[in-house]
Amino acid sequence: MIELLILYSLKNRERTLYSLRSEIIEKFGSFTKPSVGTIHPALKRLLSSNTVTIRNDFSQGGKKSTYYGLALHWQKKFNDLFFTPLSDNPTTFFTELQTRVGVMSLLDDDLKETFINDALQKLESFSLDLQNALEDEYIDYDEYQKALLKKNIEDTENFKNFLANLKES
Repeated sequence: MIELLILYSLKNRERTLYSLRSEIIEKFGSFTKPSVGTIHPALKRLLSSNTVTIRNDFSQGGKKSTYYGLALHWQKKFNDLFFTPLSDNPTTFFTELQTRVGVMSLLDDDLKETFINDALQKLESFSLDLQNALEDEYIDYDEYQKALLKKNIEDTENFKNFLANLKES
């Protein structure tokens, strides 16, 4: 999902690798803080798919700076990445969901609605799975496991309400 954050961060101007990392952390640091070692391979993948361009600039002292920008048809790649299926793993799912909501402004209204509806459906499924696990009389959960299941149910419900509010606005 780092590719989505990169494309979002390049939408207004070219950036160096370090400027790109700073922008991502500034805007999305509440849920992700990628390292240069994470961003650089993602940039290489975007370069190889002709989604991102590269421009080298040399200072008067001869220092090379590499700038990354968006290629002409970057929006198609963005949409393809955005609509890859969400993970079935709840931990990964919530990070993916936050990432996609964070860059959702780059979608048109119909695609936003499609995404929100799909995410709400997935959240409902997670909620039911958690509730069924909590109510399963054959599993002997200790008090901490029960508390965690209840917290996860609450978090799922909160995210459903959050997305429903986004849908209405």
